[in-house]
Amino acid sequence: MEKYKIDIAQDFSPNLGVRYKSLGPHSGEEFYAELLEKRFKTAQAENEQLHIYLDGASPYGSSFLDESFGKLARDFTVPVVSKIIVFHTINYKWIVEFIKSNIWK
Repeated sequence: MEKYKIDIAQDFSPNLGVRYKSLGPHSGEEFYAELLEKRFKTAQAENEQLHIYLDGASPYGSSFLDESFGKLARDFTVPVVSKIIVFHTINYKWIVEFIKSNIWK
């Protein structure tokens, strides 16, 4: 059973923006500040996993991914984040690899 999850398309937006709020709506910065960081902290405090559903949203630009999942790793460290975050996708397996290989390296 998934106690904590984020379906990006449903809980945030199906149309993702760029890195910063100042550059437009649905940015990585906004996703991090308004949703990802809070749910991550709650899951971490309860020693639970946070399930992230990627399908249904686009485009996943590298700036969006770095400002959200990269900032998470910089704030909490890669080992901690990689134990708590569980990605789910059918269509975006390359995004999971990109995050793990390029952003969380």
